[in-house]
Formats: sequence, structure tokens, C-alpha cells
Amino acid sequence: MVLEVQEKLHSTEKDNMYTVKTFNKIDKDGLDLLDPAKFQLDDDSSNPDIILCRSQKLHDESFPSSIKAIGRAGAGTNNIPIEKCTEKGIVVFNTPGANANAVKELVLTGMLMAVRNIYQGIRYVTSLDVENDNISELVEKNKSALSKLAETRTKIQNEKIPLATKLSALERSVEEKRRSLDRLQRLRDNKSVSLTALKKEVDGRKTEAQFLSTLGSDYLANFEARLHVAEIDRNQAELSQIKSVLDSDSSEKEKMTARMNLLTMSIKRIEELLGGTQFDGQALDGSGKVREGTFVLSGPLAYFNEKSGTLAGLTESGRDLKPRIFELQDPQASTLRSYFKSDDGSVATLPVDATLGDAVKVAAAEDTTVEHIQKGGTWAYPIVIAAIISLLIALFKYLQLSGISFPRSQGVTEIIRKMEDGDKDGALKLAKNLKGPFKDMFTAGISKCTEGKKMVDEAMYEELLATQPKLESYLPVIQVTAATAPLMGLLGTVTGMIKTFKQITLFGTGDAKSLSEGISEALITTELGLVAAIPSLILYAVLSRKSKAILAEMERLSSLFLNAFPKKKDLFLNTPPKENDLDDSTSDAIAEPA
Repeated sequence: MVLEVQEKLHSTEKDNMYTVKTFNKIDKDGLDLLDPAKFQLDDDSSNPDIILCRSQKLHDESFPSSIKAIGRAGAGTNNIPIEKCTEKGIVVFNTPGANANAVKELVLTGMLMAVRNIYQGIRYVTSLDVENDNISELVEKNKSALSKLAETRTKIQNEKIPLATKLSALERSVEEKRRSLDRLQRLRDNKSVSLTALKKEVDGRKTEAQFLSTLGSDYLANFEARLHVAEIDRNQAELSQIKSVLDSDSSEKEKMTARMNLLTMSIKRIEELLGGTQFDGQALDGSGKVREGTFVLSGPLAYFNEKSGTLAGLTESGRDLKPRIFELQDPQASTLRSYFKSDDGSVATLPVDATLGDAVKVAAAEDTTVEHIQKGGTWAYPIVIAAIISLLIALFKYLQLSGISFPRSQGVTEIIRKMEDGDKDGALKLAKNLKGPFKDMFTAGISKCTEGKKMVDEAMYEELLATQPKLESYLPVIQVTAATAPLMGLLGTVTGMIKTFKQITLFGTGDAKSLSEGISEALITTELGLVAAIPSLILYAVLSRKSKAILAEMERLSSLFLNAFPKKKDLFLNTPPKENDLDDSTSDAIAEPA
């Protein structure tokens, strides 16, 4: 073995020194064969290059990366982890035949000792008392015992082989029983694993069944909800039977059959909707009267035609027990009637509503003006009345103010020229040709011309003051309407919201549609208030501006007239001028617009 180790290592690495670690006792003559220049013995090394062993078990040993070879001084490698060494690239070898001579000697010695009873003789001799003088007699006495012993041993030897054979048979039987037990245990383990898998599968199937049960209930509810109200009578019996099975304590098989019937029923309905299906039934017209006729279901659309042919349109499933008809107008109505009259009616000839009836619903839900106002409740009426009054006053004032035309500049200039010429009658004649408050103002001023400029100014100013209330009359009503209409609308909204919250308190929030309707109706008053206020505010601003423009024009023309008043104070007087007429500054101050 040592020579093999040297040969293998010398063939790979020639100039290295290798550390050898031994387990068990290795013959010194064999170890001496190692070249001291290449190998050193160190049983305490933690990183040896080579391991030599005999019977030492190395399975639990950890091999450092330095190990290159492991050798066993004997036959076999059962005490060396071959797979582990292969993974690490460690060379493993043994020395078969190294102990062959010793084995042969021991075998022959054992055979001789067994045949000649040498061992027993040695034990007998060692048991004798060598100091006894009667040893010969004792030996002779024991010869018979030894003969019996030999006979007994021969008998044992003769019985040993059958007993050994029987023992071997029993051992084989035990081994077979052990293998059978192992096989049964493996079978039991496999059955246990299979049972666990089956339990998991059963639990999964139970979960699937529960899911299918819930899904089936939801699908049944959705299916009933999607059914058109006209279809309920056609499917009521079958649906009732399916529901009775699902709600009862029937077996899972019966429930699964009921679900499959529901699915078949649903698929059949889809096929009918895709191809269009007809059936007789009843529907409600716009007035709530029941009409007999024929339904056609095509996809999401449901058509109805009265038997008399006078009424045709789309239908909707509402809160009523029967569908409600939304009558179509020509040419859609004529197309629908022609479809019902044809023997092989084609779905392609049916009028199609791309909104799926929503447009018809919106059209049907549109309120008239009166209905819209009625939905606003009590506070809607005063708002509407105030709006009407404001509109009428605005119309009246607009006509009144529009009827007042401004005098032309030439006319005013002519009046002033007549006054400068001292032609009072001519100026008065021209003034009477004017219209509206301008006529009254110039007439009053010219009539007072003989009394001086101050009196003319006061007379014209009095006419202006008298005209102002007439022009501004009823305008505050429009202003008040513009201010109070939103407040009344807000009051109506608050009142409506209070009613809505009372409804929530009594009935809860389950019906969102009814709540939204109540809130929308409450907001109608706000809408009406703004509708009344905004035009009133605009009309008040326009009319107020127009009246102020008229007053401003009157002030401008009066100032123009007074400024052009003749400087000769006695032009229209038969008497000496009054003292106050000589004060032009005072007159001019009075003539300024207020």
C-alpha cells in the first residue's frame, strides 16, 4: 500500500513534501518504506495530504481541502465515504491480498484445534491441581467424564447442523416477515399519503361546491333581475322549481342538476335574444291602460305592437308589474309595424336604439314647464309670481322709456335762437312740438322767461324733478325681485332638504333613486330663484340706466338753454328789470344741475 501511495503521488507531483496522517496502528515496516524526502508522518496534523487507516470509520470525518488520497491497509472500502471523496476529487484505494498468508495460517490452526479438542484439553489441564499426588487417579477418574463429555459434544455437534439449518430457516423467515412488514409499512404510508391527498381533494371539492352554490344563487338573482318583465310569466314555473330545489335540503346532485337547468335556460334565452323571439303579452301605455299585443325581444331591446296595430314602440321594465310602452313616431313606428305584419320578420328591419332605451327614457322623463314648477313645491309659486310681475313691469317700463325720444339738436338750437331774438311766441311754438318731458320742461321755462332767468331755471328744474319719479317708478319692484328671488329659492331648498332628511330617518337610505329625486326637487326652487333673479337684475340695470340717461339729457338741455338766455334782462319785460335779475352769478349757480 505504501508503495502504491508513493507511486501515485510521484506520478503527479515530484517535488512536494506530503503530510501523512494515520488512523489505527500501521506496521512500522510498511511506514519505513515511505521516502523521508517526500513524506512526513504527523498524526496530529489538521491539514494532511494523505490518510492511512485500517478499520477507522471515516464517514463522520470532515476532510480538509488538502486531502489528496485515502488508503486502507486491508480489503474493502466500507469504512470510507466513497461518494463524498468522489465529489471532492480524493483518490481512494485499498490493499487486497495483503493479509492472505496470515488468514491461511489462522484458518489451518483453527481447524486443527477444533478437530483435536486442543482448547478444551488446555482448559482441563490448567484446571488440575498440579500439587496433588493423586493426579493420576484423578485423571483416570475424569477419563469417563471426559468420554461422556466427548459423547455429549459429539451429540451437540451432530445436532448443531440441523439446529443451525433450522435457525437459518427461522432467520430467513424472520427476514421475509421483516421485509413483508416493511412493504406493508410502505403501503400504509402510501395509503396515508393518498388518504391525505383525498381529504385535501374532498375539501377542495367542498370549497368548489360552496363557491358554485354561492355563484349559482347570485347568478339566479342576476338572471331574474335581467329578465324583462314581459318574460316573467313565461319562465316563472321553471324558475320557481329551480329555486325550490336550491332553497331546500336536497342533495348536492339535485342542486347541481337544478343549476345546470338554470344554465341551460340562460343559454336558451341568449340564443333567443340573439335571433329574436316573439310572444304575446300585456303592456301599459302612457296613460297606464293595459294593452294586449306581441312582444319582440332582440338583444337588450324589447319591442311591443298592439294587436290592433295602433300602438307600437319600445318597452321598459319599470316598477310596474307590467312593462311600460314608449311609443315610437314615424318612420320608426311604421318600420316596426311592418316587421310585425311580415310572415318572416327579420331583425334587420327593426328600428334600433343605440342608447338601449335611455334616450326614450330621457324624453319620457322630460317635464313641461308647469310640471317642473309643480315639483318645486310651495315656494316655487311666489318665485314664479314675482318673476312674472317683474317681467311685466320691465316690459311696461321699457315701452315707456323707449317712447321718450330725445329732441334733435337743431330743434333746441332753433328755440334758443328764437329766445335770443326776443320771439317768445315762436320759441313757445317750437317747444310745444317736442315730446315727452322735454316738451313740458321747455314750455315751462319759456313761459317764465318774462320773470327772469332765475324763475326760468326753477321752472325747468321743477319739471325735471317731477319727471324723475315717473321715470323711476316701479323700478324698485324689479330690484327687490332680483334680491329676494334667490333667497326664496334657498328657503325652498332648505325646506325640501328637511323633508328629504325626514324620509331618510323614517325609511333609511336603501332607495337612492327616491332620495335623488327628493334632492333634485328641493333644488328646483334654487333654480327658479336664480332664473327669476338674473333677468330681473339685468333688466333693472338696463332700465335704470335708460331713465338716468333721460334725466341727464334733460339737465344738459336745461343748462344749455339757461346759458344761452338773453343777456339783456329787459328783452321780454315791459317794466324795469328786477334787482335779482342783475345777479348773473346767482342765476348761473341755480341753473347748474343738481
